[in-house]
Amino acid sequence: MKDYLVILAGSPRGGEATWRSLYKYVIDYLDADLALCCSDKWDRNNSLFKKANYVWTFEEMDNYSTYYKKHFNGSWKEYFDLSKDADGKETGLYSSGFVHFVFKDIVKKQYLDILKQYKNIIYTRFDQFHTEYHPKIKEDKIYIPEGEDYFGICDRHAGFPSKYSEKFLGICDYINHKDALLTKRDHINCETTFEDHLIHEGIAKKVKRFKRTQFTASLKNEHTNWRVAKYRVYFKRKLMMKYPGEFMKSLNNGIKQHGLAKTFFREKALTINYLYLLLRINLGKIKKFNL
Repeated sequence: MKDYLVILAGSPRGGEATWRSLYKYVIDYLDADLALCCSDKWDRNNSLFKKANYVWTFEEMDNYSTYYKKHFNGSWKEYFDLSKDADGKETGLYSSGFVHFVFKDIVKKQYLDILKQYKNIIYTRFDQFHTEYHPKIKEDKIYIPEGEDYFGICDRHAGFPSKYSEKFLGICDYINHKDALLTKRDHINCETTFEDHLIHEGIAKKVKRFKRTQFTASLKNEHTNWRVAKYRVYFKRKLMMKYPGEFMKSLNNGIKQHGLAKTFFREKALTINYLYLLLRINLGKIKKFNL
């Protein structure tokens, strides 16, 4: 039995620089196998599809509601309707979670037997740019990076013993269950739904947070279902960051652990971007103070 299987689920976005960081800091470091789960509309002429041990594709869906209607007959539609806030604004559950929950369900229904051939699973997205070596899973825990919780718990990346695969991936079963409608949340989004799902499955206490070692990346003008990237990563061709705070935290964690010089030697371009943004933040504080 091999130790690690890394599953990338969603849309193959982020570009080669992002995927090279995955190879360096996760795949090669952990000697992990790689599985891709995406629709069949994507071009396979990239390093991901060449490196992958498994490619799990399904026919592109014009509307993901057809998947829910086919596989679930409970309260999933009512639950998604709860995600609009008092002003009728969408919280990301419909535009993002509505799609990503399906990927988890597909992996659970069709490939669970493969997951159980590995000791540990890392379930993540294609667009995570890694800045540090991924922590090894040494405990009976679900490893989730700190931050980006949005009143719940970050759902972009997790590592866990494979014995938790069925429960971890069963979020569609949760939102289809009548108990999900009993939520007391004032703000229902992907992160709060994910946390409530873990609680419902009885594995929330297994969560272990680790220092953030990645940020969400995008190529310039790359399509997205939710947040459009506005901030350029200088010296990285066409690379953008979606959440500057996430980027700053991941680099800051590396600097705290290894020091500025070693971090710069390892990731020169990212460190320069970090120092530039840090300067802008501090100058902004000075300007605000003087006003």
